[in-house]
Amino acid sequence: MYEELEYEFADFKHSFDEGSLVFGRWFDEDEYEDEYSHNEIDEYQEKFIEKVKEYLHEKAPNKYVVTSGWCVFVMTVEEAQKRNMLHIEELTVR
Repeated sequence: MYEELEYEFADFKHSFDEGSLVFGRWFDEDEYEDEYSHNEIDEYQEKFIEKVKEYLHEKAPNKYVVTSGWCVFVMTVEEAQKRNMLHIEELTVR
């Protein structure tokens, strides 16, 4: 699943580097559940989140929220506010 992690992260970076990332979702469990267990998917979602947070910490601190569920969501703080998300402060990458 390492290859999938690297693919998803490269896709995230491409979206971010284009400068148009307002809301995105990555590592959708539906795409991987035929090949991997939910435990493996959860593990790699967490690894993906760590990589994304490190990247955003360096490139855009205090501007993005990262959260997960059935996939990993990355959005601007403003978009999270528009969506009435809870715990925006705790989810914002510093």
